[in-house]
Amino acid sequence: MVGLRDERAFVRWAVADGVSVMGTSVSTVVLPLVVYEATGSSAATGGLFALRIIPYILFGAVAGPVADRKNRRWLIVGGHLIEGALGATIPIAALLGVLTVAQVYAVGLLSACAFVFSDAAVFGAVPAMVGTDRLAAANGFLGSMVSAAEIAGPALGGVLASTIGPTNAVWFDCASFFVAAAVQSSIRSTFRVGEPPAGPLQIREQIGKAIRFVRGNRSVATLLLTGFGNSLGFGAVLGLLVPYAVEQLGLPEKDFRVGILFSASGLGALISGLLFSRVFSPLRVTFITPIAIAISSLVAVGLALSTSWIPALGLLVLFSWSIGTTVTTGITFRQLAAPDALRSSVNVFGRMISWGGQPFGAGIGAFVATAVNVRAAYIVAAASMAISATAALVFLRPSTAIHPIEPTPAPPTLAG
Repeated sequence: MVGLRDERAFVRWAVADGVSVMGTSVSTVVLPLVVYEATGSSAATGGLFALRIIPYILFGAVAGPVADRKNRRWLIVGGHLIEGALGATIPIAALLGVLTVAQVYAVGLLSACAFVFSDAAVFGAVPAMVGTDRLAAANGFLGSMVSAAEIAGPALGGVLASTIGPTNAVWFDCASFFVAAAVQSSIRSTFRVGEPPAGPLQIREQIGKAIRFVRGNRSVATLLLTGFGNSLGFGAVLGLLVPYAVEQLGLPEKDFRVGILFSASGLGALISGLLFSRVFSPLRVTFITPIAIAISSLVAVGLALSTSWIPALGLLVLFSWSIGTTVTTGITFRQLAAPDALRSSVNVFGRMISWGGQPFGAGIGAFVATAVNVRAAYIVAAASMAISATAALVFLRPSTAIHPIEPTPAPPTLAG
């Protein structure tokens, strides 16, 4: 924040975004409770989590070009408004006694679709607000804020669910979106560098340009491919954390220490964000990425060998730190390497690959854990990340091929 205190537009935007993330984190607890109370089915409840990923895989390739050619500010604000309005239908329907599980699923799916387009716009908006020199600090701050919200949000969701009920707790999420939309709409900027490209939007042509850019930039392509292997391992470790705690660490299913293990993951990501700007530079990517992924691999091995929850707790903090550093490095480098006209498209590809790898990793991990045990699944996760670290070490090359970004001057862009 010290390095960003003069970026008034970004600070206002980031705080508003943090409010919406906090609301979303509350809903990650209360919406599954709504479904579980109605169905008593673990499968139906778990299906909600897949809804956040599926639209990104399906529509990300379209959302990137739209964000590169259209007004990013209104994509972000519009996404907040849509998600807030959709969420409000849940407590209203509950009040009228007509709420169904199908409606909760529909709200989750449509909200995730809106998020795809607003998230794509964010990839181009942040560099336009802060410029080249402060981009690492901005991404680190955003990562820390998201992690803090993801630590505090579920706890708040649990309190709200137990006091005012799960459906009423959804109002908090709705309000957070409306607050974020109000604040971010007051920042008078299109969140882009210069004017958008002229002419009609040609999605296929824009996708082709983004693909050619990735293929022509060895470092970006390597980061995308190694990011997939990294996310496979991450999905396996995180997806099996409860069975790991019970079967290998010997904790009871309802033991409070299981929740603390999840909190450790958030803490590591928080630390990663706070330290990121001190670590990152484009020239350092050639060793930051392979080292961070290698640490993740070694920690996964340590988790596989650990049988005590306290060492596992420390290892999970280190694991989430290394994962967070890898992810934020990839995002920041792609934002710097891609021109503004392709910035959202290129980074959406990165998000699709990253998020796409996690469910595959969780599925592979579950298969191995069922066939052998959780320890074997964690070893497989470690192997996936070790391969990615080796590939990053071999194929990444030092690069100064970045597009200098001049931030929009703060005072003229702020309303009121």
